[in-house]
Amino acid sequence: MFTTSKKKGAWTLLLTALILLLVVKWGSSDSLGLGVVERWVRNSYAPLQKGVASVQQGLGQFGTRVLGLQDLKQLLQTEQALNQQLSLENMRLRESQAEVERLRGLLDYRNAQIGQFDLEAARIIGHAPNNWYRTMTVDKGADYGLTLNMPVITPDGLVGKLINVNRSTAQVLLITDREMAVGAIIQPTRENRGIVEGVGDGRLRMINIPYYSQAQDGDLAVTSGISQTYPPGITIGTIRDIQKEANGLVLSASVEPAVNLDRLEEVLIIKSFQVAEAPANQGV
Repeated sequence: MFTTSKKKGAWTLLLTALILLLVVKWGSSDSLGLGVVERWVRNSYAPLQKGVASVQQGLGQFGTRVLGLQDLKQLLQTEQALNQQLSLENMRLRESQAEVERLRGLLDYRNAQIGQFDLEAARIIGHAPNNWYRTMTVDKGADYGLTLNMPVITPDGLVGKLINVNRSTAQVLLITDREMAVGAIIQPTRENRGIVEGVGDGRLRMINIPYYSQAQDGDLAVTSGISQTYPPGITIGTIRDIQKEANGLVLSASVEPAVNLDRLEEVLIIKSFQVAEAPANQGV
């Protein structure tokens, strides 16, 4: 029995040695220098390694795309900011150009009136519309020789008159105020006298037009020059919608102001002028 066990052990040892010999032989004869076991392990690992490499490559490309989108977003934001800045600068340039044109217009008008009017240019620094008066404030006052009731104009026409004067500012009552009334004639005939008065809400009305007047829509109403307040010939507005009054003796008409009072930024104040001598107790 012992002999049988001994024989089995010898055969087992021999078989093990033979297997080891074969493994060593196959490993040493591999042209790539890899053993069978090692090649089997590597072949089994290869698909997994390819998968990992593919994932790594995909992540790298995704990261590149993400960085590209971020750069593009930053570029767009920079471009938008630049466009906004350019738009702002363009707006400022247009405003400056418009101001230069307005001031040039005032200067040209003032130069054209030398010898007839003594004019003082002023900027509008405030508006005060309310239930009683419609006024604006200018940045010139008594220090510049301004006094009450001086007419206020632009090259387009009549704006109003001064009703309050301080040292450095003055208040202008606009022609559309209900307290305003100006002696006027209708051009081109100059035979149709009347009174232009403010009716509020930015509107004017001419009253006391003679019933025989040949005035038509589109004619101009200008200052008559028969008062001591306004010089003659200053445009007030355009005649619209002439109507006969109930008494049948006079006509009235709406007057479209020559000056857009809501968009004024600068005005001219007439400090003195030459006026024709008017009959006593006539005109406003």
